[in-house]
Amino acid sequence: MYCRKAKLKLPLKSILEEYKCVEVRLVTLLEESDDPVVKMQPSIKTGRKWKVADAIDEAKECLKMREVIGQTQTNRKGLGSSSVKWWSKTEGKETRYMVIDEVR
Repeated sequence: MYCRKAKLKLPLKSILEEYKCVEVRLVTLLEESDDPVVKMQPSIKTGRKWKVADAIDEAKECLKMREVIGQTQTNRKGLGSSSVKWWSKTEGKETRYMVIDEVR
């Protein structure tokens, strides 16, 4: 099912990666809720090897550090040829998507 060479394959890289992204999406949705009852810190049990809260904190720190470092050149394109979304200028869904992509 997860073979990269087969003709009929699922578009998933890893079930574990998708599980982590779903848990991060759930926690960030609950944290950003307008309802004060839902906004309280949820206790999501994920196991003993990986914690959702730690992964979200680490992803947010990486995004903030990336903003401090600034835009760097990673390929043959010139500086300024690609658009960059900065952590401090995003709101709502964009921040959630940035965190999920960083965890991924």
